[in-house]
Amino acid sequence: MFIKLSYVRRAFAGPYGSGNNFFYKGSFAFGTPPANKFITYQMMTYEAYGSVFTNTGSVKNLPASITRYVYLPEFIWTKSLFNSNLTNLFEVIVPFGQATQHLSSTSPQYENSSSGLGDILVYEGVSSKTYSDGNLSANIFPQVSITVPAGNWNDDSSVNLGGDEWQIMPTLTGEFTYNLPSDMALKLDYAIGYSYNEGHSAINFAETYLPASEGGGASTTNPGNNFFADIFLNYYITSALDIYNETSYVKQGANNGYENVGTTTSPVYQYMQVNNGYKDVASGFGVDYHIKNIMLDARVLRDLHGDNGPDGFYSQVGLIMTF
Repeated sequence: MFIKLSYVRRAFAGPYGSGNNFFYKGSFAFGTPPANKFITYQMMTYEAYGSVFTNTGSVKNLPASITRYVYLPEFIWTKSLFNSNLTNLFEVIVPFGQATQHLSSTSPQYENSSSGLGDILVYEGVSSKTYSDGNLSANIFPQVSITVPAGNWNDDSSVNLGGDEWQIMPTLTGEFTYNLPSDMALKLDYAIGYSYNEGHSAINFAETYLPASEGGGASTTNPGNNFFADIFLNYYITSALDIYNETSYVKQGANNGYENVGTTTSPVYQYMQVNNGYKDVASGFGVDYHIKNIMLDARVLRDLHGDNGPDGFYSQVGLIMTF
């Protein structure tokens, strides 16, 4: 197996990380994908947090905890180009799942929940031929992805699958490999990119953001664009087993939205900057086990630091098959 797929990132529309943009970016195909193959990745993810990092980086407990279970079937086609010097990759991700906000037992409603289809992601990339010099080899893999707002979106829900916005994300990925004795190897996979976020289509209509009792919805922000970097450090122990560390960084521009500048009894909603954006640093470990054309993957990540984003953990199990 010559393909590594990264954890699915989060983007948070709400000022406290509990908003609606769950699928921010999908997987990346690192390394050298085999040409002329059909690859499928059957993946289940779990996310949970009950606190967030504030604008100054300190931790604040939330009145409600958030959990998400998401099944992410991915379908990848690869095709050699120009006498196998390049490999084209086309990928589609169609997520299904459930997002739940567990409220306090003293609340009139114990929980808010949303389930169904998430935003569809479409990827296109071209992997270069691997270049070698002694024990060192490298390749580059530029790609672009588009998020299609096809998810199960509901203005009245405080948690949703999908973000109700188009996103375009050009990314440069690649891999450096250093071969060690006894068929062992160290590999560094990276992804650096930028996401242009269209924002919520209803953001220009103030009446959408009135209280729910007056016909308004729960989403109040228009998230800024994002810069991100993702790194895998892989240690290949045998041809069948490798362990790795994954570290990711995401930095978002300012969040703008409608805030109540009046009083509780006489609300006045004004479009303004809610916060200066969020950032998130997460890191964790995983293990891969290879059996012929099948790879089993499992990993756990933890938020280490951030601004206006969750303080939680994420886990994933997956089965990758190449045909």
